[in-house]
Amino acid sequence: MNHHNTKGAIYNVLISGLAVLGAIALSVFTSAVTAKALLFFVAVSMLVALVSWIHMLLANNELNEQFELEELQSTREGEGLFADGEVLPRKRSREQFEKYGLPIMAILMLVVQILGLVLLAFATKEQFARVSEDSNAVIITSDQQILALIITALVGLILFIRGQFAANYSRIEKARLLQPASDSVLFGAYLFITMAAMVAISYWDQRVDAYVSLGLTILLGLMALENLLGMIFEIYRPRMPDHRKRLLYQSRLVGLIAKPENVFTTAGEVLNYQFGFKVSETWGYRFLRERLGVLIGIQVLLLWISTTVVVVQPSEVGLKTNVLTADKQADILEPGFHLKLPWPFASVDRYYPNQIHSFIVGSEEPDMEDAFLGSRPKLWQDRPWKDYEANRLSGRLYFMARRSNDNNDTVLPNIVEASIPLQYRVPREKLRSGWLNFKNPEALLQHVAYREVSAYFLENNLETLMRANNSDSQKVKDRIQTALAKAGLGVEVLFVGLKGVRPPAETPLSIKGERDPEENEAPGQNTQDNLSSVSVGEAIETVHAKRVLGKVDEKVARNSEEVAIYAGERRRDHHLRRKEDANATATSQADGKKRELQRELPLYKVSSKIYREWRYLHAFSEVVGQSRKFIIAVGPDVEVQIDLDLQESLSKKMYEIPGANRENEQ
Repeated sequence: MNHHNTKGAIYNVLISGLAVLGAIALSVFTSAVTAKALLFFVAVSMLVALVSWIHMLLANNELNEQFELEELQSTREGEGLFADGEVLPRKRSREQFEKYGLPIMAILMLVVQILGLVLLAFATKEQFARVSEDSNAVIITSDQQILALIITALVGLILFIRGQFAANYSRIEKARLLQPASDSVLFGAYLFITMAAMVAISYWDQRVDAYVSLGLTILLGLMALENLLGMIFEIYRPRMPDHRKRLLYQSRLVGLIAKPENVFTTAGEVLNYQFGFKVSETWGYRFLRERLGVLIGIQVLLLWISTTVVVVQPSEVGLKTNVLTADKQADILEPGFHLKLPWPFASVDRYYPNQIHSFIVGSEEPDMEDAFLGSRPKLWQDRPWKDYEANRLSGRLYFMARRSNDNNDTVLPNIVEASIPLQYRVPREKLRSGWLNFKNPEALLQHVAYREVSAYFLENNLETLMRANNSDSQKVKDRIQTALAKAGLGVEVLFVGLKGVRPPAETPLSIKGERDPEENEAPGQNTQDNLSSVSVGEAIETVHAKRVLGKVDEKVARNSEEVAIYAGERRRDHHLRRKEDANATATSQADGKKRELQRELPLYKVSSKIYREWRYLHAFSEVVGQSRKFIIAVGPDVEVQIDLDLQESLSKKMYEIPGANRENEQ
């Protein structure tokens, strides 16, 4: 049995100490959360290297004791010395260390991992909040970036060379106690390389620190979980006399990341068992196992080289920026294929000239597909804005207008809410001379538009703003265009809409950020004594509603008066028409009577007596023509007697049915 290589263990301890010093330097000189995460990882690696060295010293002492025992037993005095029993104190020391020392070191590693997990979680959360508020926040300055690249490159190279040698040595020599520390050193090298890549990417985007720190935090949590589960399983693992105990400070996850080729070894054993022959000894499998890293490296290299080719679309223009020299005076890239330095040493910013862009001054309204807008009309008492609470607390929701009085000398409110769309475009010829001269031209454009709109609101009162038309929108558009031209931004403003102005749906107290003491009362309760509990929109809606109702009542009264006048004229016209019709009828009847008398005048002149009797008989026959008549006793000496039944209720056609008196007729 050979001795363990304690010299290699000492090297691992020294290299791990160098990694700890490098991580401390990165944490002190930079504000990157990734550097703090790196410190906790290398601290755990340092503990692994120390416990591995101590374990190897105890194992070597046990081997020396075993060799001495074998030499003593080979002599006659030794046989008598160890006749009663074996006394192996160094072996007992190693066993006591494995029984108590390893669990203590595993618990210490778990404490470091949990502490790092908690601190990194809070730091990463703060970093995400910082970059979300300001996407251009500077996390690592240029001097810090250069220093971080030097430290990570130097320490990472040393760790990689030592870790690669130690990992291969422990695998070839089957040094079980040296393997955990070797894997940790190689894993630390990969972490420093990750830190170097993060610093390089930070030249282009500083937000990468938050994402890398999030990934390292998750990885540290997985390692802590693995360590905890390993200790729990070790408690319930069966104890066997000749079985080697599992090393609690050895992480399978670290070994998998540091030496991914171990996956091929495990896969080869599984394939050998499944297929029944040595699949792991075939040419193809050995080629993949030995050259897979090279193939992946070539693919990554080709992918990295492909970043030197830039394709600019027909509707775009590009501005090439060399990150190392911060060259902003490069020529604009026209549509087509172009070459640049590989990522992240150069980048191309894309712009879209002559295209119409838009943004909202004030608060943004929800989409028209929203069911709230589709089911009811827009009211001033509603709050239809997106991110309403955030805009209200920040004050972005409100604008100040000029004070004014109504006809009753009542001061009208001078706080309004607005959602004003603005459309603009950047001409291609003004892109280089104006737009590209500013670091953040979009933010500058929005600030100028917000300033000019606020100034226009201060010059006009609420009623004027709510009656704004196209000419008012044109005035605001001209003001914004003049301000942008003075700033040299090179933007052409196309449209400004002033139709989204409305009084706020807040009470005067809630606008100030104070809590309304009457807000817990029933709606409408005590509103006469405390007008601050009524929202501004509701108050103005009430005033306008009263005006509208007054105008409606006036219109209704006017319409009622017009209806009454129209009805009287209709009745008068109808009465006149009836009189005219009656007069015309009487005149016509008189004319007819006159003409009839004129025709009968010659008869009257011949014999007036006969004429009167004739007229009487003629009138009598017309009157009794439809009545039932009875003629009785007609003779030479008897006068004619005629009985008339004038009370008959049935008409003649009801009983004079054809054929009913056929027998009497016969």
